[in-house]
Amino acid sequence: MDDVAFQADLESLAGRLAKDEFIGARDDAARRSAAQRSIEAYQRADALKPNVYARINAATMSAMVGDEKTALAQAGSVLAEIGESADADHWTHATLGEAQLLLGGEPGARRHYQRAGELAGTRYGDIASMRRQLRLLQPVRPAAASLLDVVRGPNVVAFSGHMIDAPTRAAPRFPAHIEAAAATQIGREVDALLPVVAYTQAANGSDILFCEALLARGQEVNIVLPFERADYVAQSVAPGGIEWVARFDAVLANANSITYATEGLYLGDDTLFEHASDLIQGLASLRAQALAVEPTMLVVADPSQAGAAGGTLATLAGWTARSHRHRVIDLKPLRDAAGAGESAPTGRHAAARPEPLAGGRHIRSLLFADVKGFSKLREEHAPGFFTSFLGLVPQVLKAHDIEPLEMSSRGDGLYMVFGSAEDASRFAWELSIGIGVVDWAAMGLPADTHIRIALHAGPVFIAVDPVNRWLAHYGAHVTRAARIEPIVVPGQILVTEPFAAVLAAQSASKFTCDLVGVEPLAKDYGTSRLYRLRES
Repeated sequence: MDDVAFQADLESLAGRLAKDEFIGARDDAARRSAAQRSIEAYQRADALKPNVYARINAATMSAMVGDEKTALAQAGSVLAEIGESADADHWTHATLGEAQLLLGGEPGARRHYQRAGELAGTRYGDIASMRRQLRLLQPVRPAAASLLDVVRGPNVVAFSGHMIDAPTRAAPRFPAHIEAAAATQIGREVDALLPVVAYTQAANGSDILFCEALLARGQEVNIVLPFERADYVAQSVAPGGIEWVARFDAVLANANSITYATEGLYLGDDTLFEHASDLIQGLASLRAQALAVEPTMLVVADPSQAGAAGGTLATLAGWTARSHRHRVIDLKPLRDAAGAGESAPTGRHAAARPEPLAGGRHIRSLLFADVKGFSKLREEHAPGFFTSFLGLVPQVLKAHDIEPLEMSSRGDGLYMVFGSAEDASRFAWELSIGIGVVDWAAMGLPADTHIRIALHAGPVFIAVDPVNRWLAHYGAHVTRAARIEPIVVPGQILVTEPFAAVLAAQSASKFTCDLVGVEPLAKDYGTSRLYRLRES
């Protein structure tokens, strides 16, 4: 790549970043400033090396700030330069569609966007970019809303379903003899939803039937297991009969991903099933957000019967409370149609539930933070540092009515435990803002000194510390949270995927998380998919 082309690409990137600022800005002045910087960067890119993609973005951003003259002129220039190329790729058709939309030619825009969607195929990330651009244009080009139907992304599905009835179950719910009927219904639902990106557990019965239907149709399957694999098989797979274990192994062997809510044992703790349910819902919501589509939940259940915490009906209740789309396969009509059926097949047994440990585990949100460069602080500045840094903590907690379950500090280090991901997010966000205005130069530190904050969520044990008699939270998830904070860029708030999923599974959060990537953790603790926290 020559120097001019490289500089043009940099200008296009600057335009994209400024456009993202425009989308996230909360006041008119900030939006207008970001839009103008975006327009100018895209125009510089086009001037350096004529580029219809930079030009159409400049046209759209001009329309967003009411500069119709520039928007129409640039959109017309794009149409004139590209023309009606017969061998155009999906990006070219999307650009032509956007230009037609800006110029008011809805039929032409629809034709090009439809062709762009067809050519994009399973390039769901590219389709998501088209959909986000259409959503951006809706306030100034209302016709953009109707075009979303011709540039369709996949259906992102969170699934939950009943297991095959245990031999000891008194009231039938999913008896083994209706398996074939349930499989048929699940297949029909999958066909109606295609293409599908799915998140689910892999228990016997509904889960595995759903996974098998997806894999038979070449769809994406993402498995979430609540705890260690062998323990899960003993609790949620083998009780349906030994044949389910082979089917479970086949599903996991062909799944696109396998996520463990915790890598430890079950230990009779149903909290882990609740956490897995939250992760399934949250991961589906995050993926739908990334693909610019609305998530859907599909459940296989008997809504007339009571369910346990973390079970299918509880999951459905939480999902519908957030006004998300859902579809239900009711098992009762299938039972009624099949009649009493045959007796249970051999090889089935009720799972032996371990005796829960005293206190059990609880889902908590964990925060670790520090100020990079603290070791260079001179002794005479220590009192001012502690007043400026640690003094902000109680101020933020009081101002936002947040009550942590545990907190401690040592030097510049801060460790806190919260009962909800929302409280942890609010505290982290407000603390970062407060730290950002501290006069670090007055303390002999670089003026751009800032705090590093990491957030994680997971099941932890709770006990009274035998040394200081304070409430303490401990376990592998506390250790994982501690390994993230050292890699955070000062001024950022990074969160793990479990935290991002738990936050997304909550109702009406004021925050959202954007994927950063897979990053190595401190002290050779492996890698983790990390997200950046921001206000919605």
